[in-house]
Amino acid sequence: MRTRLQGRSYVVYYGQGPLNGLESYDIVILEPQGWTTPLHRQLQGAQVSTVAYLSVLEVPEWRVPQTGLTDDDFVRVDGERWVKQPFGNWLARPDSPRWRQYLRHQADRLYRRGWDGLFLDTLGDVEDAQLADQAGWLVPATAELVQSVRLAFPERPLIVNNGLWSVVPLVAPYIDGVCWEGDLSPDVLKQPWAQAMIDFLGRAAQERGWVNFMLTHVSGTSLTAAQRLLRFYEDADRYGFLAYAAPANYADAIRLRDGRVVGPLP
Repeated sequence: MRTRLQGRSYVVYYGQGPLNGLESYDIVILEPQGWTTPLHRQLQGAQVSTVAYLSVLEVPEWRVPQTGLTDDDFVRVDGERWVKQPFGNWLARPDSPRWRQYLRHQADRLYRRGWDGLFLDTLGDVEDAQLADQAGWLVPATAELVQSVRLAFPERPLIVNNGLWSVVPLVAPYIDGVCWEGDLSPDVLKQPWAQAMIDFLGRAAQERGWVNFMLTHVSGTSLTAAQRLLRFYEDADRYGFLAYAAPANYADAIRLRDGRVVGPLP
């Protein structure tokens, strides 16, 4: 039986540790390369659930030598490697044996290091309109990739970021929650698709025990920013999401639960 994430608050931080204030959250989503085992264990000792970031599909150029990927292992459009803008990352083929082996190895390594869960990012790239004519193979292959990660990371939670429409329904048996990037602005809530997704995730929370997250950016200290921040947290809570509003870049600082913004320790 899989364990579940427990808590009423979470934070996303992809920078280096340590950083004061993380221990005030119940769940922290971190870039594992920024955390030594002692610092990681210190957070867990403070009763914080640690969730490791893992990119499922996007590969920055600097990481390619680590993965062993060749030119044939990348998604192509019109004969050229497809690039995810504005980040400039390439998209690994989800059916590539080399890429699947690499991801399974990463998931197994994080499992053995004791991370409490995984945050699977970038799988929503297969829903990009530029790849629509390849969705017939990209979507099921991505679902199979998530299943292979589950096998390498048993019993502990998997949270997926985006891919809400095509990938999440296929991987529902293997995951434990979803992250919705964006907020529930009045314009969004007017859309029929938004209510349909809220209902779907709400049922999954009740029937499957999912913990669903909502993530956005709210920068600045103006009255407008403060009002937007308050509305974001209220709306997310109303619809059953754990919410976090990052102050800027996820790697530069975090917003504490009392509203203060803090950066890494010197």
